[in-house]
Amino acid sequence: MMNNINVVSHSQEHLSRFNGNWSDWRWQQKNALRDEKALRTACGGWNDEVTQRIQKNLQGQKMQITPYYLSRILATSQSDDITINPLWRQVVPFWNEEKLNGYDGESENWELNEEMKTPICQHKYDNRVILRMVNACNSYCQFCFEALRTLKVDSGKSNAGRSSFQQSLDYIKNTPSVEEVILSGGDPLMLTDNKLDESLAAIREIREDLLIRVHSRALTFNPYRITDALIETLKKHHINAFGVHICHPLELSEEFQAAVRRIQSVVPIVFSNMPFLCGINDSEETLHKLFIDLYRMGVKPYYLYHFMPFSPGSSEYKASINDAIAIMSKLKRRVSNIALPEYVLPHMKGKFTVPLFTNPEEMPYFEIINDKRYYRFTNWRNEQCEWLDN
Repeated sequence: MMNNINVVSHSQEHLSRFNGNWSDWRWQQKNALRDEKALRTACGGWNDEVTQRIQKNLQGQKMQITPYYLSRILATSQSDDITINPLWRQVVPFWNEEKLNGYDGESENWELNEEMKTPICQHKYDNRVILRMVNACNSYCQFCFEALRTLKVDSGKSNAGRSSFQQSLDYIKNTPSVEEVILSGGDPLMLTDNKLDESLAAIREIREDLLIRVHSRALTFNPYRITDALIETLKKHHINAFGVHICHPLELSEEFQAAVRRIQSVVPIVFSNMPFLCGINDSEETLHKLFIDLYRMGVKPYYLYHFMPFSPGSSEYKASINDAIAIMSKLKRRVSNIALPEYVLPHMKGKFTVPLFTNPEEMPYFEIINDKRYYRFTNWRNEQCEWLDN
């Protein structure tokens, strides 16, 4: 696909123009690449087919890649064909989308209307709520399960304005069953340190024993976001857990590890959530290394999420449930339990932990209807659910 460009040499040439602001997270965000032409230039060029695919998929959809993450892509590319790089594939909309059983730009993966107690407060499970603080991210996972919130150029979803945030605080105060508040988005670390401090102070004021959790992919895309002021804020408001989102062991850079260590100095539990993605991490070797390397740095691999169906690039990212079960069943015998995450099917009605079998071909949960293969299960509310598998 590439035009015989030496990717590593070109990365050095391209990145040499960056100045001393490299470690400023705001500079990283400001200088992110947001269009195909800029990305093509930075990567050394590619053919018209790649250009046309990306440009087509960017109609009404966002792309944003920080200089830091671009440097990781370029430094880890082992081939002139950059389109096979597992980091590039995550953030660049390069696919021939299938509309049938794929992303339709309208269907939700995760939110039911009755769960949205305010425009930003989702109450799916009994004892916890999610606050969708922002709709933006440092870079955009093109497979995002919250695509209607984050990837659409004209999202109809609300950010945490003063009114909706206060409504959410009131709901939490008046709902005794809520024991935990999860800050998510988008990425809540897109907020400034001052805004995060203000928001966390208001949440902590509700109850001293309220559990507060933060989810972010900033450590992957922009690890410089973990500033002194942020660490002080996490410490001051007694954040109970911090979830880092990650996909591939090539993302576990020195900068990532340094950011993890800083968070671990003030937050007692640091864990990781990871999607299972075809062509990116759907191999035993890749997941083994990812889980063990996270364990080595004191990060608990928590959930391995199957790719959600109503997300962009379904034709590119969607893997088979059987493949995931086969891989996780092997890893169950080879990897320390503390390093092994739960493998789950997330869907609109909740998460389902998939049982692991020695012989996935004998699994009793599959059913063929009209030549289509469905995985059927009962969710946490004892409701029957189905998942169209590959």
